[in-house]
Amino acid sequence: MGYFSSIDLINFRNFENYSLNFSKNCNVFYGKNGSGKTNILEGISLLAKGRGLRKDKFTNIIKKNCEKFIIKSDFRSEEIIYNLVAETDNINNRIKKTLTVNNDKSSESLELIYNQTPFLYFLPETERLFLASPSTRRNLIDQFIYTSHNKYNKLVNRYNKLIQERSKILINNNDETWLNQLEKSISVDALQIYSLRESQLNILINNLNIYLRNFDLPFKIDTKLNDKFYTSDLKNEGYEDILKNNRKIDTLVGGCAIGPHKSDYMFSVNDNSFVPQLSTGQQKTIILLMYLSQCKYLSEVNFKQPILLLDEICSHLDDINRTVLLTLIETFKLQIFMTGTSENLFSFLSTNANFCNIT
Repeated sequence: MGYFSSIDLINFRNFENYSLNFSKNCNVFYGKNGSGKTNILEGISLLAKGRGLRKDKFTNIIKKNCEKFIIKSDFRSEEIIYNLVAETDNINNRIKKTLTVNNDKSSESLELIYNQTPFLYFLPETERLFLASPSTRRNLIDQFIYTSHNKYNKLVNRYNKLIQERSKILINNNDETWLNQLEKSISVDALQIYSLRESQLNILINNLNIYLRNFDLPFKIDTKLNDKFYTSDLKNEGYEDILKNNRKIDTLVGGCAIGPHKSDYMFSVNDNSFVPQLSTGQQKTIILLMYLSQCKYLSEVNFKQPILLLDEICSHLDDINRTVLLTLIETFKLQIFMTGTSENLFSFLSTNANFCNIT
């Protein structure tokens, strides 16, 4: 099992030079609002590829009146220590993040770690998953898929670029030959995205319902795709025909009216009502169990050890649900980082947990 053993935050958010040591299991950061608990989670998340759990601009993350931020960490795996550094640089008047492993910026050295230790983030706004916009639900499903399919982001990004390119051609010159080629490529990528999402949801819901039964929680969750045209037996040629028939309306409205970028996923409970009708605490319990279900899948099927970042995990949870979740969390042999306003919220954890008071 790989894990982060320490972190140094330099000129990062509210921290000028701040260091912490971590347990390879549960780590709890507690303190008042505004003390920087979530900033520490963000710092950890920026040791992976991308813009971190907040997706914020790097210029907003650099401490005021400083030129750059630096994040240093030791990652330990099978008696080997990897020195990770994430820092910002001004490249052609753009602030960009660079990652190095043992002073090596090559993708091979980065993949060595991240292929086996994907990150999963839970933020307070995730509590509104079932009430939020369809894009929020799509993004969560996509986040789960990415943890087991490293090239999934490339697939989604390529699909989005193809959609944008098609929109430009429809508006500007309507090149028939190029449109046909684009729509052929779009259909291939779109159907692959639909297929991966369907597979991911089937696995997720199956594991989720197992947890719900094991903990005697009175829910059975189901989900279905809410999409105007997609069916599981749709082939590439049929998809291309639909795109071709929609050219006129897509030209008038702009964008693309159909596809996985427009679909939604509806969650129902006990076969007759929708999850949004449950209380906030019940919804949060289900969402957190979804995260743990994904961890179970990654550990047992993909042989990966995800890093879990759970912000304000205990808010809106009563003692019963909090006990269920924290007890379950400790059964995973994973590195987990959690935040809360009080140490007492995590009293159900064993003495193996590492508690840090952030002041």
